[in-house]
Amino acid sequence: MEFSGKDQLLFTLLTDIHKALNIKDSVDADFIQRMICDGEGWALAHAYPNMFLHEDTPPNVKYVMDVLDLWQLLELGYADLTEAERAELDISASDVVFPGFDGNNESELLSIAHVLTEDLGKWAHFKGRIKNSHMPTTDLYGRMLEELEKQREPYSYELTLDQLKAVVRSQIHPDRR
Repeated sequence: MEFSGKDQLLFTLLTDIHKALNIKDSVDADFIQRMICDGEGWALAHAYPNMFLHEDTPPNVKYVMDVLDLWQLLELGYADLTEAERAELDISASDVVFPGFDGNNESELLSIAHVLTEDLGKWAHFKGRIKNSHMPTTDLYGRMLEELEKQREPYSYELTLDQLKAVVRSQIHPDRR
């Protein structure tokens, strides 16, 4: 959901009036104003779904959601392994920690992840942990999402040891395997 400069001005005025009238039990005027002015209008449909029934999730937001799902699945799956399974996996624990998005080249993705976890309260597992990876991640996460799609049973929220290994190892570029 995009807002023109005029729209932003009107919503700023309306949210300022809302706050000045001290209206309770309504929408969060500060949140609305911040999302509109920061170019994160898509977040309104996630915060107030009944008001935006036919609003599509933008592709970049969907991508970040998929990446957060991926890493939550990996981190929680790794945490549930026994010591023997971790030894068999033969992967460093640091390879199973969400590195974030690149602040220089993927700042929009980084911002979306912050809004999802900090403002909308989704993916509580990552609250306070969204960080700058200091390296581009889209190719890396693309490979991992592709491998997850191959490995995972539809609607399954767990991975076998072999599936976990395959997805984590897909971080390595095919030319370096």
